[in-house]
Amino acid sequence: MSAWRPLVALLLLVAGISLWPSRATAQSDYRIGPDDILIVTVLDQKELEQVVTVRPDGKISLPLIGDAEAAGLTVAELSSRLTTLYGRTVRGASVQVTVKEVRSRPVYFAGAVVRPGQLQLTQELTVLQGLSAVGGPAPNADLESAFIDRGGKRIPVNLQEILQRGTMTQNIRLQPGDTVVVPTAGVVFVQGEVKTPGQVKYSRDMTIMMAIAGAGGFTQLSSPRRVTVVRGEGTKKEVLRVNVNDILSDPQAKDFLLKPNDIITVPQRLF
Repeated sequence: MSAWRPLVALLLLVAGISLWPSRATAQSDYRIGPDDILIVTVLDQKELEQVVTVRPDGKISLPLIGDAEAAGLTVAELSSRLTTLYGRTVRGASVQVTVKEVRSRPVYFAGAVVRPGQLQLTQELTVLQGLSAVGGPAPNADLESAFIDRGGKRIPVNLQEILQRGTMTQNIRLQPGDTVVVPTAGVVFVQGEVKTPGQVKYSRDMTIMMAIAGAGGFTQLSSPRRVTVVRGEGTKKEVLRVNVNDILSDPQAKDFLLKPNDIITVPQRLF
């Protein structure tokens, strides 16, 4: 978690991204959508000021003029249209429209993120910037298996490639309606003669040497020749024996690939 935060902060600074307040200020080219909350003010007509929500059909309801189309228009276009409509009954009418709250451009974050939920896309954001806005990946996130659900289409996003290697081709620009899913990573268990026994976060192509290193490495009392891996569930468990000394001493030796929930036991050496 701590390793990715400085990179995200730097990217946000360089891009000039400022996270919006609850009272959103729409850009001049922002187009109003359903569920947006608007403030409609008529100059010198305090009694006509209204806070309205854009209905699912794209319209708003206002005193004196009734229903008016709002969705798809910019703030300036809607202000002009309402000025014309109010001008039929209010002499010298001048209407100002303000977007109080944007609700029509949601992006959703699910899974192993700090603050799962909804974010309004009030400006262009990439996956990395969006994740930063919701607190980033949780410590148990599977960064390699994240994806975006876009209209039923699954778009893989390898956050590990972005954060560790700076592969910006993976840093996809978000669109309204996207759901960013960060799965929870599996774990392996390392016990016995290692310095910090316990769970080690699983990653793709994880090997037994990586897991033992993640548990602090062998103690002086360990027997690397007799390491076992228990794999499977219930009655279908199998016990695999691994001579880690062979892997350590022979550069050509193939490291042992692990699977999530493997249990690695490093026994004490025989005296």
